[in-house]
Amino acid sequence: MFKFKIDIFNEISWQRFTELPSVKPLPLNEQVRKYNLYINELTYERNAYMNWLEGHKKGPQPVAESTSSEPSSDLFLLLEGGDFLLLEDSDKIIL
Repeated sequence: MFKFKIDIFNEISWQRFTELPSVKPLPLNEQVRKYNLYINELTYERNAYMNWLEGHKKGPQPVAESTSSEPSSDLFLLLEGGDFLLLEDSDKIIL
């Protein structure tokens, strides 16, 4: 959309934006519209970058701690009819 690549780390101020050769000859309302489009695109690109960074963090992943290797006696599965299937052990499910 823009004739220049958006630099997400260096935002162009309104004053500098209005001095761009492709923007300067335009009426003020068109300059404002284009600057709003630029800010929206900049925000989108920054958010996309932040989401990408979040998925590429270095270091160990957090591990859920378990206090016991035995299955919990309070595990259950709620059925649509309102009945429960209770877990007795790792081999059988009983009513």
